[in-house]
Amino acid sequence: MKVSIIIPTYNERENLPIAVERIFKVFKENRIEGEVVVVDDNSPDKTGKIAERLKKRHKMQVLHRRAKLGLSSAVLEGFNVAKGEILGVMDADLSHPPETIPKLIKAIENGADIAVASRYIKNGGIEGWGIKRKVISKAATFLAKGLTSLADPVSGFFFLKKDVLDEVELNPKGYKIGLEIFAKSKDKKIMEVPYVFFERKLGKSKLNLKEIGNYILHLSSLYFFKAKQFFKFCIVGGLGTIVNLAILYSLVEFAGLWYIIAAALAFVIAATHNYILNKIWTFEDKRAGKKFIAKQWSKFFVISVFSLGINLFVLWSLVEFAGLWYIFAQIIAIFVALFNNFLGNKYWTFRMK
Repeated sequence: MKVSIIIPTYNERENLPIAVERIFKVFKENRIEGEVVVVDDNSPDKTGKIAERLKKRHKMQVLHRRAKLGLSSAVLEGFNVAKGEILGVMDADLSHPPETIPKLIKAIENGADIAVASRYIKNGGIEGWGIKRKVISKAATFLAKGLTSLADPVSGFFFLKKDVLDEVELNPKGYKIGLEIFAKSKDKKIMEVPYVFFERKLGKSKLNLKEIGNYILHLSSLYFFKAKQFFKFCIVGGLGTIVNLAILYSLVEFAGLWYIIAAALAFVIAATHNYILNKIWTFEDKRAGKKFIAKQWSKFFVISVFSLGINLFVLWSLVEFAGLWYIFAQIIAIFVALFNNFLGNKYWTFRMK
């Protein structure tokens, strides 16, 4: 498959020639059919002109933008003109070693939709950073953990199948376009590949207070996007509550069952209802296959049984010790079990790997 590597640049005249030469050396040694797409934000140091000279010797595209418009939008413009079936993103400052490219492409060829170069898995690492940079990086990683299960969610070095972009609506703000893709990609297999990050030796780092502020704003918008999933889960839970209470009332009042037995049966039926709606609507999980569904169904019911235990304990405690009517007690018990259900199903049952 043909590969296109997007390199956004701003004042990288010293690093870009070295990066490009190393990339094409890797292409040649590994028989990779590829191109490099440089997107320059009108660099004062004439990086754009350097890119045009390199274009005469290598298979490249060079996009010139009128001003410093941001890394994310630069990457998206590069995606729009890229001719490859596999798209890659990396920095020009040599912090992302081109020698890792074949491993990322291999991960895609082996079935991954997205391959992320990771500093924080086995055999990954960082060279040349002081304590301050390490603390900032760890903090940024921690803040993004609620959006994806990746070890290095803020990695700026990643490859993906081009068709992944057809299903992701991107908002090009901030400089962590990768995080947005990882957080918004549904039903996609994401694989992490270890690499060692090298601190730049030439030029100045782009990290400053403004970029940190932009990152926090970007995180906020992504968490708001993710919150919609929780609201959907709550709606499904609300519908499940109606099912639960209707069955509970019918079994107690008309069938004469003990309220605990009736509550257990009502919980199982409502849980089945919730599984179907959450799979189709909340998590939009299109994965299928009899074995997969059976395994996923089993996970859902493990969580449901655990939640059932919580539900029944709270119900029993409120009825026997607080003297509440069993219907009121059940409503409270359902809400207590809600958060256990959401987190368990999001990060285990419907987790996208």
